Amino acid sequence: MSIAAKRRETEVFSLSFLDCICCGFGAVLLVFLLTIAQKTSVDRSVVAQVRERVRQAENEYKVTKEDLDRIAQMLAAAQLELQDINAKNVQDQLNLSERKRELLLMLQQTGAMKEALDRLLAMKKDLPTEEHAPVPIPEIDRRQYLTGVKLHGEFIVFLVRASGSMLDETIDTAVARLDDSDLKKREAPKWQRTIHALEWMLASLGPETHFQILFFNEDTTPILPTRGDEWFSTKDKRTIGEIVSRLHAVVPQGGANLERAFTSIRFLPRLPDSIVMFTDGLPTRSDSIPFDGDVGEEQRIRFFEIATKQLPPRIPVSTILFPLLTGDPAAPGLYWELANATRGAMVSPSKSWPDT
Repeated sequence: MSIAAKRRETEVFSLSFLDCICCGFGAVLLVFLLTIAQKTSVDRSVVAQVRERVRQAENEYKVTKEDLDRIAQMLAAAQLELQDINAKNVQDQLNLSERKRELLLMLQQTGAMKEALDRLLAMKKDLPTEEHAPVPIPEIDRRQYLTGVKLHGEFIVFLVRASGSMLDETIDTAVARLDDSDLKKREAPKWQRTIHALEWMLASLGPETHFQILFFNEDTTPILPTRGDEWFSTKDKRTIGEIVSRLHAVVPQGGANLERAFTSIRFLPRLPDSIVMFTDGLPTRSDSIPFDGDVGEEQRIRFFEIATKQLPPRIPVSTILFPLLTGDPAAPGLYWELANATRGAMVSPSKSWPDT
């Protein structure tokens, strides 16, 4: 091997190697520069994104803070309202306690008032009571007109003549009224005086007295037809009302059969202690002596005598007589004799009673 060859073998670096090294180094620098430039671009983008996120976070923080402030205000208002509610609740509890005390006091007062009322009612039972007349009394200042009538015993029969003669003062005028309406017949002055006199007698009855009312014309009818076997009391206000109403509904008509009336009294479930009769004269009919045609004074006297034989014994008979002005002159004397024989009475009210 030549010297030149040996030298070439010992050369480690040659021009080509250096060129390669330089080229490689330059490539590395180029890559490095390119990488730095790209990284700078990437960092700027990241920074922009971060800044955007920061801005959004700031906005969100601002919104959240406003919400928190609003919530804090609401919470403060709610706390104030809660304090007011608590204060009101305390006041309501105080008011409730006060009302409970007032209610308790009222209950105590009510109990005391009830006890006082019971005492007063008990005292009232011991007080004397003023009895009010069960029947309205016409012309209260004229009581003396009927004081002569005697009411004996606890059971009394009022016997009321309801014949056509009770329509007027004379036979002729009474007959003339027979064609009137029922309303006019009930309003006839003589009949109204009879009803008022009966109301007087009912008003004078004591609370323990029992009575029955019989109307007689050609037949005999109880004041309450379905209760003819009963005895009434002035304490029975409802029945008294029915009786007063019925009194003003009766229409006088027909003849007068006193014999049948006295016989009806005989067959009552209990005989009365006294009889009070309202009439205007002697009877005009008799079951024992049937008579057709006009009835004269002689027949009427005979009818009266037969009728009195049907009276139960030992019963006082008092007569309130509204005498006819014509046609019956014997009536006052015969009824006076009947009163004396039975220890009764005979009263003849003034024609003007109770108007004057």
